[in-house]
Amino acid sequence: MLHATFKKRTFHFRKPAGTSRGNLLSKDSYFIILSDDDNPGNQGIGECSLMPGLSPDDRPDLEDKISDICRHMPDSLDESQQSLADWPAVQAGIEMAFTDLENGGSRILYPSGFTAGMASIPTHGLIWMGKPDEMQEQIERRINEGHRVIKMKIGALNFDEELNLIRAMRSYYPAREISIRLDANGAFSPAEALSKLEKLAAFDIHSIEQPIRQGQYKAMADICRHSPIPVALDEELIGVRNPEAKRELLETIRPRHIVLKPSLLGGFMASQEWIELALELKVGWWINSALESNIGLNAIAQWTATLNNTMVQGLGTGSLINNNFPSPLMVKKGNLQYNPHYQWDLSALR
Repeated sequence: MLHATFKKRTFHFRKPAGTSRGNLLSKDSYFIILSDDDNPGNQGIGECSLMPGLSPDDRPDLEDKISDICRHMPDSLDESQQSLADWPAVQAGIEMAFTDLENGGSRILYPSGFTAGMASIPTHGLIWMGKPDEMQEQIERRINEGHRVIKMKIGALNFDEELNLIRAMRSYYPAREISIRLDANGAFSPAEALSKLEKLAAFDIHSIEQPIRQGQYKAMADICRHSPIPVALDEELIGVRNPEAKRELLETIRPRHIVLKPSLLGGFMASQEWIELALELKVGWWINSALESNIGLNAIAQWTATLNNTMVQGLGTGSLINNNFPSPLMVKKGNLQYNPHYQWDLSALR
């Protein structure tokens, strides 16, 4: 028989995480701890990670929902998929906990060369919004750390300031050395988006995520059709759970790429549905973490390592949290690595 408990933990960022939706100073996660009478010494742990103002689970009754789920834990992931369609972060956490428990509760959810310490995952260096000099400092730090793909959040500063920042970066680092991804988090209006994209295109931009707010299929389709920069959908995918709706979205908008965040999409099985559809429709894709602690990042990274995707992923956010769980995860030379000789310290969950 399965037993489940949960624990809430608030994580604090080393520096404010700036996006076009404002600055984040902290975030909450709920950890589901799953055990089985047949193996009482093993525990599976999953993270329900919240992005304030973005996660569908960011609701006043979230804790009540998690408490109820722990009292009446489904016997299988298929059952939880059906009952938690509107709770993607909870679904993702339960999937992690089940998978961890099934694999012995060792935090090795998806064994591979990555978990053996023999392979690593290239990841972009993330640049949060801030004052221009602060962003320039972040860029230099990420490049010195070995990142060859830089992802910049834009849309909060004056647009000319952002152009000047990117122009200065390109003057030092040509596209053959450093690739630039942009993330607007829906900051542009449909009327202005293409003109701004035309100006940004002068700097050899790899892609831009979510130039306009989600839910505007016709406008987004027009932008994807005419944009000089490949468009990647991000927030657009949140809340789209039905397979037919997923197909309609991609066939209508026709993006060049999609960005998959399992905590916002309902876990790994739900994200795999997007991948299979993207492969069929010849849409590129990569995986991003969404400010999970090392518990969630570990699960996402291990799953990503099994997908054999050659794109640079977005999995380097664990270092942003100053009270994260010590773990075998580390970023070296722009790559996320798992050192099997390092131990987890999960005493904060006891």
